[in-house]
Amino acid sequence: MEIFNSFIDYIARTNLFNFIIFASIIVFLVCKLNVKSKLENAVLDVDNSIKESEETKVESEKKLSSIEESMNHLSEEVDLILKQSEDNAKLVGEKIAEDTDKSLVVLKENTQKVIEYNSNILKNDIIRRASLASVEVAKAHIIEELKHNPDLHEHLIDESVNALEGAEI
Repeated sequence: MEIFNSFIDYIARTNLFNFIIFASIIVFLVCKLNVKSKLENAVLDVDNSIKESEETKVESEKKLSSIEESMNHLSEEVDLILKQSEDNAKLVGEKIAEDTDKSLVVLKENTQKVIEYNSNILKNDIIRRASLASVEVAKAHIIEELKHNPDLHEHLIDESVNALEGAEI
């Protein structure tokens, strides 16, 4: 048993010695590495991050509020745009109708002029054809009369010569 007690004493003294060395190393490292200032800096960094996050949150809430405000007036703006579009469409429609009416009037006048022009051409062609036909009929009639009445030919020649003699130049 005595061996056991001396073994326990040995372990206790060894553990105590190890603990003292370990504690000394920890204290040395804490002092050497300046853990306290690093922890304080880390706390300050976290505080700064929290403040920045809060500022960003406030700005985001303002933007959200502004967007919600815009959304509330969006239906009114859409209605206004639709009304303006309808008014513009009516004006454009009226302008198109007015231009169409003017174009129809001009087209009707031009069509009337073309009809009159073509009518005059047809009248002149009919008159020309009728004149040619009349001349042909008269020529045939005169030739027929001359065949039946030979003295008429001499008489017409004398009348023509007399008419030429009475004409003044």
